[in-house]
Parts: sequence; C-alpha cells; structure tokens
Amino acid sequence: MNWRFLRAVVAGLLLAACAVVAPAAAGAAAPTRVMALGDSITGSPGCWRALLWKHLQDTGHADVDFVGTLPAPGCGFTYDGDNEGHGGFLATGIVRDNQLPGWLSASRPDIVLMHLGTNDVWSNIPASTILDAYTTLLGQMRAANPATKLVVAKIIPMNPANCAACGQRVVELNNAIPGWAQAHSTAASPITVVDQWTGFDTAADTTDGVHPNSTTGIEKMESRWYPALVAALGTDTPAATGLHVDGTRIVEANGAAFVMRGVNHAYVWYPSQNSSFANIKSFGTNTVRVVLGSGQRWGPTSAAEVTSIIGQCKQNRLICVLEVHDTTGFGEEAAAASLDQAASYWISVANALKGQENYVVINLGNEPFGNDQQVSATWTTATGNAIKRLRAAGLSHLLMADAPMWGQDWQNIMRDNAATVFNADPQHNTVFSIHMYGVYDTAAEINAYFDAFRTAGLPLVVGEFGNMHTDGNPDEDTIMAQAQARGLGYLGWSWSGNSSDVGYLDMTNGFDPASLTAWGERFLNGPNGIRQTSKEATIYGGGQVDTQAPSTPGTPAVSGVTAGGATLTWTASTDNVGVTGYDVLRAPGASGGTFAVVGSTATTSFTDSGLAASTTYRYQVRAKDAAGNTSAVSAAATATTSAGGGSGACKVTYSASNWGGGNGFTANVTVTNTGTSTVNGWTLAFTFAGGQQVTLPGWGATFAQSGGAVTATNLSWNGTLAPNASVGIGFNGTFSGANPAPAAFTLNGSTCSAG
Repeated sequence: MNWRFLRAVVAGLLLAACAVVAPAAAGAAAPTRVMALGDSITGSPGCWRALLWKHLQDTGHADVDFVGTLPAPGCGFTYDGDNEGHGGFLATGIVRDNQLPGWLSASRPDIVLMHLGTNDVWSNIPASTILDAYTTLLGQMRAANPATKLVVAKIIPMNPANCAACGQRVVELNNAIPGWAQAHSTAASPITVVDQWTGFDTAADTTDGVHPNSTTGIEKMESRWYPALVAALGTDTPAATGLHVDGTRIVEANGAAFVMRGVNHAYVWYPSQNSSFANIKSFGTNTVRVVLGSGQRWGPTSAAEVTSIIGQCKQNRLICVLEVHDTTGFGEEAAAASLDQAASYWISVANALKGQENYVVINLGNEPFGNDQQVSATWTTATGNAIKRLRAAGLSHLLMADAPMWGQDWQNIMRDNAATVFNADPQHNTVFSIHMYGVYDTAAEINAYFDAFRTAGLPLVVGEFGNMHTDGNPDEDTIMAQAQARGLGYLGWSWSGNSSDVGYLDMTNGFDPASLTAWGERFLNGPNGIRQTSKEATIYGGGQVDTQAPSTPGTPAVSGVTAGGATLTWTASTDNVGVTGYDVLRAPGASGGTFAVVGSTATTSFTDSGLAASTTYRYQVRAKDAAGNTSAVSAAATATTSAGGGSGACKVTYSASNWGGGNGFTANVTVTNTGTSTVNGWTLAFTFAGGQQVTLPGWGATFAQSGGAVTATNLSWNGTLAPNASVGIGFNGTFSGANPAPAAFTLNGSTCSAG
C-alpha cells in the first residue's frame, strides 16, 4: 500500500483482454535422484515410498526426484513413485541376469535405497552369497556414478507360513550387513545402514508374515528411511529454522501452527510513533507488518533501527514482518526500487536479522511491480533471484513475496508462477502475499484465488486489505471469514497515518487506540476479526494447542435425488476458533454397513454422485477445524436413488506378478472414470475363477472376499474420481495352479471396459 495513494487499477485494464507471457522459469540446480531398489516390499505395494516422498515434501526437501523404470502403484494419493522394486526378484538373480546396469543407465541415481534379499532368504541362499551379490551390485552402481550414496537396509523380519527357517536366515543376513557396509564404504561413495528389522513385528506389521501392511508396517519403514535419506541429501536441502513453511501452513520452530493476525504500521514515515507496537498488541494481534525504507525513496532504515524495531516486537510479543516499501509500483512508478535493490538492503542489515528467525519474517519488497505488463512479467525471475541472494548471504528466515500488479496480481502472474519461485528458494521457505483491494470485490474472486494456492499446496497470506478503496469496494467480510475458515493469515492496512485520499484505511484516528475508525472497529472487534481469531505465537508462551472440537452439525437434509446422486445440506457447526470444513460419510443400505468418508466440503452442502440406481444409502456429517479436531458425527439421513442411471463409464486395468519362492502374487489394479460426471464413492467388484485368495488388507481400498467374489471400496481420501481420473489399488494374494485374471469388473454396479 502506497502510504499516500495506491494508484487505482484502471477498470479498463481489468476488463481488457490482455495476454501476458510469463518468463521461462529461472534456472535451478538439478534435483537429487533417488532410486528405491528391491523386490515387492519396495515396489508393490511399496507405499512406504509414498509416505517418504510426502514427508520430504512437507519438510522442505522438494528437490528430490524418485527415479526408476517401474511406475508408482496406487497408495491413496499422488506422489513421485518411480522405482526399481521388482516383485519376486532376488539379489542373486539380478546379478545373474545383469539387470541393474540397464536400470542405472535409464535412471542415473545419486542415492540408492536398497531393501533386497527377502526372496534370496526365502530360497535358502546363504547370507555370504547374498552379500557377494550386494558387492557386485555396488560395483555396478559406482561404475555408473562414482559418487553413488548407498543406503542399505537390514531387511524387515520374515515369518511366512511356508518357511519356518526364514526368520533365522533374515537374522543371519542382517547381522552380516553392517560389517559388509563398513568394509565397502568410501568417502566418495559412502554406505549407510538403516535398521528396518529392530522393532518390526511380523504379526502386527505385515499382511502375510512378509509384506508390510498399509498402516503400521509402511509407517515404520518410512520412519527409518527418512532420517537416513535426509542425511544423504546433505546441505543442498537444509532444514528451515524458526518460523517456516510446512505445506500450506506457517509453523514455528516447534511445529506449532502460526496463523498471522496483524496490522500494518507505517514506521518509516512515523518513526516516533513507537507506542503503536504496544497499542496494536492491546487488541490481541499476534503480528505487526512494519514499513521500512531501503534508501531509494525512503530511509534507509538503519541496522540499529531494525534492531530496535525487532526489540519492540519481542517486548510486545509480536511476530515482526519487516518490509521494504521502496519497491512499490516498480515499472510504473519512476522512483521505485527494484527487488534486486531491496535484496541489497536486506543484506546490508543482515547482522541485525540473523538469530531472529523465531521472531522475524522478511517481506522482500512491498507491491514490487505496478501495472506495466511487460515489467510485471519479470516477477518470477526477479523474486527468485532476490530470494537466492538472501539465502547466499546466510539469511534463513521465513521470506514473504508480494504479488505484482500493485500487489493484487490481477493477471494471476504470482498465482501461476508461485511454484517456480518456491522451488527457487534453496530452503523452500517462502510464503506468498496477496493484497486484496478493489480487484477482490466478490466472494467468487476471493475464493478462486485462495483455492488456487490450496490446490497447488503453496502457502499464502493476505498481506494487505481494507474495507474500501478508490479502485473498488473489497469484500472484507469474505476475506476475513475465508481466511479464518482456511487457516490463512491476514494483515490489515493500516494502523494510522494514511494521507487524506485514502484516510478511510486508518484503523485509529491520530494513532489513538481509544479512537477507532469504522474500519478499525470492523477489523479489530468484528466477526472473524483480531479479537475473535488471533492466537499469540508459542515462542512467547501463547498459542495454546487447540483441542476443542467443533459442535455437531445438524442432521443432513436430502434433496435432488436422482438415479445416480443426491444433494445434502445441514446446519453449520460452531467452534472456539473456526470451522474449516466438513466430512461427508456414507454407509450402504437402510441399516448395517460401515460409514466411510466420501467427500469433504468447506460449505454446508454436498452433492454425492456415482451412486447405484434403486439403492438406499445413509449419510452423516462431521465438522473439522484448522487444528485437525473433528466433531461428533451428525444423526443419519437416508436417501434412496430412483430407478435407472448408474455410476457411468469406467475402465479397469489389472496386472498380476507371481513371486519367486512361493505361491503368492501381487496384483495392481487401475480404475479410470471414463464418464463425463464425477464419481463420489466407489466399489469395484470382480470374481476370481481360479480359487485365488486376497491377503488382507491390501492397499488403496478396503477389500473383502466371499468365495471367489471380491469387492474393493474406496478409502476416505480417494473416493472422488473426476472424469478421466484414475485410482490405483492393489493387494497380495495366494493361488494354487493357474492364476487367471478376473474376466470382468463392475464399478458401483456398472460393467467396466478392460484397459
């Protein structure tokens, strides 16, 4: 916000059909390539790899590329699943057939995670022979990449029904692995041993005495791989300190979620108004965004002043967002500073900032581009380069990047390129800031922008907004309500001191906390405002963990029932902090059956589709808040679909691979919605003709079997299939004699084509 006057976004520009070509993504270091090498424990189901990939993403290690010639099996969510986990393969067999060099050539790994030897043990191959195979494989890895880092597992225990001696054979192999690793590890190509054996229980953690189950088994495996892989990644992906990004959230060093609720303070123009920090805090704010000058237009704010400002923030238990205001409107305002100049300023005061990572957020530059489309199109490169300069200077703070186009991003340049900037940050510790003035005058525009960042999995705050502006009338009620519902931070403009042309944005008259303006009263004391929603940071002893669940939603009312769908509405829940959404649960039949989540919504309505015709269903609803608390489920409502209709078209791809050393097999199934409407909730049905038996529980679905008939019902997170969307599921099983594929599949009662 320009302290005197933010140049209005011209209405004609807003409505003009202008095309802005975003620049090419800035160059970045190649991601570290990680190959998971093994048998079916690694490849299929292998869902420990999915959990490992997600854990890396959630903790800032995004520059990792899982590689391999095999695709990802379904594990309930999208992940980077390339691998070399070959069901039924032996370490000695891979060496015998010289298979690894081809895989290495195709994937070029930097790090190899190897859990291999289970099938060798099952085939009664001595530990010494297995280790000889390890040595050959290691030599092939180093021939392909002399700097290969090998992370080798002491394999999980075994207790299959047809191999009483396997358990002890695993112990013998595992006892020999550390000595082998020590003998073969080098400085250039180190070997790390991960203990996957200790604490792993074949009864509790496997499906069949061999393969990890989809709950505790894969979780235990992931928890052992993660620290070893992070250590192998080294300093190229450093862990963030202090305030940092965790997915779409901002969290403190201790992992506590921190949602900004604050006020902008025009320090650089009113440096004597130091009582404002305490006055701003008196309304319950947890953050203050402080206007500084870099010397191009205002200031410069000296390092000594920065130290004093941080001290006042800490004295008043406020998180300090420090921003350089000189960049406002660059490309349109002739005097505006560039982001590169702003970066130079931050580096010049780095000594005042270092060590304050728990308390300070560095806002690179306020509204760093104006409406000049050609200049604003450089936002991606300029922002990424500024971030890299700060990181190279040793500033590891949470960074905040403002949008171009006077902060309002009305051509979605930041929205569409935020991921590129996020990945340009070596620490992946950047939050994006949208300024919502007249461009955001409807709920649809506000929600669409918020939705885009949630879908992209990127963090967002509303760095500035007001209740009116010369370029239009922002919808402050929706901004505040949706920010609260979604757990997004917001910072209102501004405490006091605006010039007369935008004086309505003052929250106080003359910096007097006892004299609130209409905007100040609305922002500080109104619905979803500061007093209602702000939580002090835990670094100051506040922000107690929210353990209070929302109230129970009302019983759903059913309407719009068709042959394949129904609409539900219900009375909203309440919460001490705020309800963020609702889960919708469904059970088959008028009684009995198990309720399972079939969808989620941020509103108090939901349309369920993909239902079977002439069928009765029961529905319940539960509320959830930003802390993850869930309410009790509502009373049940019943809906019976009309005759005709169905779930629509579908395609099923089925593949099965038999194991070496036994009569087991692994089946992978891909279900694709080939219809034109979304399927919300699905049950796949098929029949085995060869006497095959599914080894429960499987993965990606809840499996059940009666005789040869098998059903697979969606889990809570994969029940929605948009048109052309697919879901991967699978299971281990046993057979005797032949192992033919099922002849036909149905989805919600409709016959599917074969893929």
